[in-house]
Amino acid sequence: MKVLAMVYPGMTLLDMVGPMQAWSFVPGYEVQYAWHRPGAVTTDCGLSVEATNSFENAWTDPDVIFVGGGAKPTLDLLGDTAALAFLADRGSRARWVCSVCTGSLLLGAAGLLRGYRAATHWSAREALSQFGAEPSDERICVDRNRMTGGGITAGIDFGITVAGLWAGDSMGRVIELLMEYAPMPPYGTGRPELADAQTLETANAVVQQAMAGA
Repeated sequence: MKVLAMVYPGMTLLDMVGPMQAWSFVPGYEVQYAWHRPGAVTTDCGLSVEATNSFENAWTDPDVIFVGGGAKPTLDLLGDTAALAFLADRGSRARWVCSVCTGSLLLGAAGLLRGYRAATHWSAREALSQFGAEPSDERICVDRNRMTGGGITAGIDFGITVAGLWAGDSMGRVIELLMEYAPMPPYGTGRPELADAQTLETANAVVQQAMAGA
């Protein structure tokens, strides 16, 4: 299973780490991390990841193309023609086209979600419509070979679910156990419909600041 992940400065680290951790247990897993050039790429939490390949020398026929999301850096990337061309090219041949969080906006801008249902972070859900996608409020959305996840922590659910699709439910159950994935949210405010009005108002303000780069 050749997984080709696009990384970029300012991306949300957990969007990528959740799925990759789950997929690393799948037999035959291989991964490349691609950006304009190889080298360290700093994520939004200050921790860097290593781009192993450039757009030019990354796999041309991956089994999986994957991209995570973020805030303003992701919106800025919507204007990066080389990055979008890379996603469009690899996505046209990949068996599976995947994203977590606002990474689906990048897939949409690359023309890969037109006519498909897709999920993203709750704050960006309606923006998917401008790319011809049908916004979904699912935490994990599977439409044919397009598989998209909700925001940030949804990447863990997404990664385990997709691993089960690839390697079978028995392996999916094993991966869930190996990762000790038994979440117990301390506040229970993890989706807009679960949050109280004040929490939602504050969260919306934080999102707006992040999208503006403040």
